Amino acid sequence: MRAHPIPALPAWLLTAGALALLLAACAGPAAEGPRPAPGEHPGALRIAPASPTALLALPRADFNRLAVKLERPLFWARDDVNPGALDPDELVILGVGNPRERFVDPQGRFAPAFERDRAALVEARRLEAVQRELDAGRPTLVRTEFLDAPPEERAMLARVIQAARIVEEMYAEQRGTLRLRACLRPGDLASAALFRRNQSPWCVTPGGEHDPFCNACPDFPPQRSALYPAALQAKPGFCEELTRHPDAAQLDAPFSVVREVDGQLRALPYHEAFAPRARAVALELRAAADALQAREPALQAYLRAAAAGFESGDWRAADEAWAAMNGQNSRYYLRIGPDEVYEDPCGRKGGFHADLARIDPDAAYWQERLTPLRAELEGRVAALAGPTYQARDVRVHLPDFIEVVLNAGDSRSPLGATIGQSLPNWGPVADEGRGRTVVMSNLYTDPDSRAVARAQAMSLLAPEAVTRLTEEKRLTLLDIILHEATHNFGPSSDTRISGKSVRDLLGGPTATVLEELKAQTGSLLFVDLLRQKGLLSAEDAERVYLHALVWCFGHIARGLFEADGSPKHYSQVAAVQVAFLSREGALQWRPDQPAADGQAQGRFEVRFERLPAAAEKLMGLAARALATGDPAQARDLLEPYLRGEHLPLVRQADVAARYLRFPKASFVYSVTP
Repeated sequence: MRAHPIPALPAWLLTAGALALLLAACAGPAAEGPRPAPGEHPGALRIAPASPTALLALPRADFNRLAVKLERPLFWARDDVNPGALDPDELVILGVGNPRERFVDPQGRFAPAFERDRAALVEARRLEAVQRELDAGRPTLVRTEFLDAPPEERAMLARVIQAARIVEEMYAEQRGTLRLRACLRPGDLASAALFRRNQSPWCVTPGGEHDPFCNACPDFPPQRSALYPAALQAKPGFCEELTRHPDAAQLDAPFSVVREVDGQLRALPYHEAFAPRARAVALELRAAADALQAREPALQAYLRAAAAGFESGDWRAADEAWAAMNGQNSRYYLRIGPDEVYEDPCGRKGGFHADLARIDPDAAYWQERLTPLRAELEGRVAALAGPTYQARDVRVHLPDFIEVVLNAGDSRSPLGATIGQSLPNWGPVADEGRGRTVVMSNLYTDPDSRAVARAQAMSLLAPEAVTRLTEEKRLTLLDIILHEATHNFGPSSDTRISGKSVRDLLGGPTATVLEELKAQTGSLLFVDLLRQKGLLSAEDAERVYLHALVWCFGHIARGLFEADGSPKHYSQVAAVQVAFLSREGALQWRPDQPAADGQAQGRFEVRFERLPAAAEKLMGLAARALATGDPAQARDLLEPYLRGEHLPLVRQADVAARYLRFPKASFVYSVTP
């Protein structure tokens, strides 16, 4: 569940061959249009006015600035009639001999020529925002070669990648973005690139998500999920209204959409709502299984079970077959179907995705050391959760390391990448603790990513803390492994209390934040246990702690809330941890001291000896809130750090100012069959 989002798959970064062609299709169609004029650079700025009815109001400063750039003889002289809106009397026509009547008619109304020019200014402002959004990403390569793979496996891979392309279209249907691709204008390459990378026209960077002009579509469509009727989404608190509906159990089901039929809300299963594409995915997965012939029997079983899930909407058999796969019986990792709920405004509906990877042979190191500790880890969280929760017999497989080949749909975010995940989220496999946890081991390991990560940390930390920065794979992946493993220990967002899940009692977004807070706090809590058992030295434990804290800073830099006010789950988890650890004395902000880079003023100092007790205290609060499903407990734990008195301890402005100087990784993929 720990998801750093994943990027688009631009065709020009991929190698030739069947796999490359299929990967390129995952990115969606680019805008096509007229060729550039003779001598014009293919990427030259070409302003095409939007419809005046779709215009946003330009601020006065932008209006005058862009009028100069676009050679329009217009000047917004004052703003005292209707503040924030340009009135005809406030418009001055520049130059000598330019007739005012061209822009303002005799009745004092704006003339068509002015409306065309204003539309051009708005479009120029939109394209500026689009370019800034794109520049906030740093192309980061993930390269995979299958030159030594047997022909049967290469044929399987081609079919799986074709299935991933279709899954990405299903995900676009879910989000309501598939139909919006038609907004892309001929020749507008930047907007096409944004739409491809973000899987939507909307901007996601801290600078772009709150900018109303940052949109790949010139008509600025609002964000509306296709999982619920648009009229329902227009109502404040519609998610809570659904939980009170007489058919709430059906409407909240994770593998269904909500539709309005004859004035009544009805749940429509995914396999019916997306029937044509669901059938097409099933066809490709069965063909992939057939292509393997006698090879990879565990993967074959999963491919056939997943195909059946796409056709029936019942994912239990697919989960069983998937959980039976591991690094010992398959060379590949594949998960395809609906899982995470982050893009659902109510935090309940699984988003379609596909993850394809190869098993990393280094997986065995921590598996061998952590597997005997599962009962002890469960018992530790259970004790902190209090008497309302009883420890279970947890049989979850500890993490496999996997090397990502491609991600599609909900697994592919514009910036960053998923580096750890525990699935499934529902059904017997999840309820009985038999799920599977994976850690993506080949991401952020390139030289550029490592250099940026070190520079960011040095801009915020004290020199003594920076000495604990490490690139050793055994250590950099451990906090992620512990996070994902902790999802399977103790109470969770799906724990049932008096017949209702914690998600029902607290609401989807709050329950998700608490679940992720429990997991990330586990990545701190269990480090000291491993040190006590001799599996980590004291210095290595400090290196793991610091790696987890640096993860927090990266998410805090992105802001705590989405543009619509909904929570950024990992950013809120990071904020709670940093502020809580600051209150407990494990972190201290020193405004009078320079950071390790010698440039920034103000730094965090880490008192490693105080981290174990602080982590145990925070785990107790998070686990008890999940064990009871008490909204008051959840509110008392989260709100002071996210909106209340302890929010200043997060130092969000300082963290953002230093981290956002560096573009964030935007992963691009090259596959050689």
